[in-house]
Amino acid sequence: MSIKHCIIHSLKRTVESGDVQLTIRDNENTPEGPIVSLFTQLKQSFQRSATRQYGLFDPEQGDNPLPGWLKQLESESMGFTSVAQKLSEHLKSKLEEISEGFSAHILYVVEELLEEKQLYIFWVTHSEGQYIDSEMEIDHIEFVDSGKMNYVLKLDFNQWQVENWQQYLSVITSRGSKEIAQAFLQFCGFVSSVNLQQQTNEFLEVVEEYSKSLSPEESKTYKNKIVDYCVEQDMQGSPINVRNLSEELNSANPEHFSNFVSQKMEDPKEEIYTHRNSIKKFVRFYGREKDLSISFSSDMVGENVVYNPDTGELILKEVPKSLRQQLAKYLEKA
Repeated sequence: MSIKHCIIHSLKRTVESGDVQLTIRDNENTPEGPIVSLFTQLKQSFQRSATRQYGLFDPEQGDNPLPGWLKQLESESMGFTSVAQKLSEHLKSKLEEISEGFSAHILYVVEELLEEKQLYIFWVTHSEGQYIDSEMEIDHIEFVDSGKMNYVLKLDFNQWQVENWQQYLSVITSRGSKEIAQAFLQFCGFVSSVNLQQQTNEFLEVVEEYSKSLSPEESKTYKNKIVDYCVEQDMQGSPINVRNLSEELNSANPEHFSNFVSQKMEDPKEEIYTHRNSIKKFVRFYGREKDLSISFSSDMVGENVVYNPDTGELILKEVPKSLRQQLAKYLEKA
């Protein structure tokens, strides 16, 4: 069983500016059955999210109690239930500083997997639905929405112990409520250490330069392999390992790409976090407006797709068969 500890507490404010109610569970939840399934779903949603931020405990926030409590949890000088209670009380104090109403369950999980230990804190929300009861009447029901990631904190204990490592925390905050998001970040004491967009752009510039030394066909293959690897790593919540990527690209010369990256990047790193949408756009262009949606491979530009930046016109020289059939039918009717 990968779950070493888990417990659920409740926090809610029923009316705006009202009291925050905290309900504490006295002992741990048994890590089996439905709670394991819920954790698995929440963890998968967290890993698949493209809105994660990476960072560390803010060294300038000296009054943040989380590092001290979590070090006690790591050393087992304080029990899991005691730490979870202190965390919930601390989160409650931050939520009392805002006026917005809310209702959530807080799930704390310590997972140990392959000698790696992580703490997850999930702000679990519910959605409303309808069901038909035994009397064939329609009634309302609330259910856990495991696909909705509002506020999440993940701490990697192993990375935290590495000196000068600055990406041991990963956080998700919802854009739905700025007040709650700010309260959650203050509760965490989180500060971002990675500019995902800047880091991704720099990496992709190196990839583009590297691809210019290859034939057109090799360039296309390498770009697609790099994008697939980067997206897969991000979906798993993991950074790009440049050395591993280099080995996958060229098993005969496994250090060729990694050496090139080291030479070209201003601050070369063995592991790089990337912005998933930017990575996808590297090999595929897409855009959407109210009445138009279009997507095509970047390899088609200049051949089957021609863009005139002066007029803003986009010319498609080769239209997909299914689209041609739809247009033919439309013109017949017209």
